[in-house]
Amino acid sequence: MSLTALTLVLTAALVHATWNYFLKKANATRPFWWLVYIITAVITVPALFIYDPQALTNITPTGWLVIALSAPIHVIYGQVLQIGYKKSDYSIVYPTARGTGPLITVLCAVLILGDRPSFWGWIGIALILASIVLLAMPHKQDKQTQDLRIRAGIFWGFLTGSFIAGYSFCDAWAVQQETGLTPLSFYFPSIAVRAIVFAPFIMMHANWKAESKEILTTPRLQKALAVVTVGSPLAYILVLYAMTIAPLAYVAPSREVGMMIGVVLGGLLLRERLSVTRLAGVIGMTLGVILVGLEG
Repeated sequence: MSLTALTLVLTAALVHATWNYFLKKANATRPFWWLVYIITAVITVPALFIYDPQALTNITPTGWLVIALSAPIHVIYGQVLQIGYKKSDYSIVYPTARGTGPLITVLCAVLILGDRPSFWGWIGIALILASIVLLAMPHKQDKQTQDLRIRAGIFWGFLTGSFIAGYSFCDAWAVQQETGLTPLSFYFPSIAVRAIVFAPFIMMHANWKAESKEILTTPRLQKALAVVTVGSPLAYILVLYAMTIAPLAYVAPSREVGMMIGVVLGGLLLRERLSVTRLAGVIGMTLGVILVGLEG
């Protein structure tokens, strides 16, 4: 994995952990993600036309099919993640979600895309995945006082990770194959499709207008909306560019260095316990990322 790809992935990890922290703090209602999609699409799709007038016409029918398949997976991912943050702690949901995602993604990349990491690449990936388990393990005292909350966090985190694997595999295929798609021409139209797909489900919700107004007018929610609207696309576009120059089997687990940031944010800002086990996970994660980064 080249230094450029690793830099893109690590920057994305920092941005990703940050916007997830703000999403957790917001504790927002269902229209939150819909507003994120609408605002992002309104700003970025016209900008894409200006930057590359031929961007959409270059997309093949297969490319449009991938966009249509990816968009609903991202929509469901956003909702499942949001529910998880309502049900449990950031330091449980985030590591579990970010852990199961690359585990499934790497297996798919090896079995389906034919990615073949070297020996040290496998060691780095194994270290990252093992560290994910350590980071997701609750403290002994937590087991006694918050057992149900922890189990809920692991369940929703695992479910979120499954959708992460789904869109990671789909999106990597989109930008690596002959689909006429670039990271920008794939991601920004996909955002618009997400807004369209999600709209009927939002409007079936009786209080969607009032909840949308609350998100747009409450300072705390406005701040979270701004951070997620900028941070979510930025982090993922950086990852998409990394996928164009490095195998998915390396990119997917390397993204999870963001869990180190997540653990720190959970401990310092949300006052969640940093156990020895989780700190060991941070060290293992760092070593694994270094090994993956030295690859190629």
